[in-house]
Amino acid sequence: MSKPRILALAAFAIVLAANAPAKAFCLLNCEPTEDQAKKVFENLVKAKFDPDAKLVDFKVDRFWQLDVEGAGHKGVEFYFTAKVEFPKGAHLECKPTEAADGAKTVAPGCSPSTYYSTTVQNQMIKDKQYIEPGKVVDFKDETRFDQTSDGWKGQDGKIY
Repeated sequence: MSKPRILALAAFAIVLAANAPAKAFCLLNCEPTEDQAKKVFENLVKAKFDPDAKLVDFKVDRFWQLDVEGAGHKGVEFYFTAKVEFPKGAHLECKPTEAADGAKTVAPGCSPSTYYSTTVQNQMIKDKQYIEPGKVVDFKDETRFDQTSDGWKGQDGKIY
């Protein structure tokens, strides 16, 4: 092969590589990262509770790869602790009211639970939860990524 042809092929390969998505060249350490798990959690908190929520702290406690048997793909789980500040609060319409006898009640569609989670399905609170303005909530939560042909799909529905 002639030198000009080799140079032309090399230039073409460089242009192709520069314009291809990074995941197309992933050879090692292709699993989702702690930063991506943090982003998924942040997206879910803002969607479930309040878009103005501020992630104060995020720490992965455990991480492992899954072989999702029967589904034919791989998965990755992150278990983490996080602190989230709610400057404006969340679901203020769900603030419990207190009766004269001290009993607290919440409006229909609201939960009195103070257990907060974004993804733990067996403990997920489906109804809206009140969080007072300025409160910092501790989360002990988890998030999962499933491998797809496009990349790793987080529980927020986005591809990473």
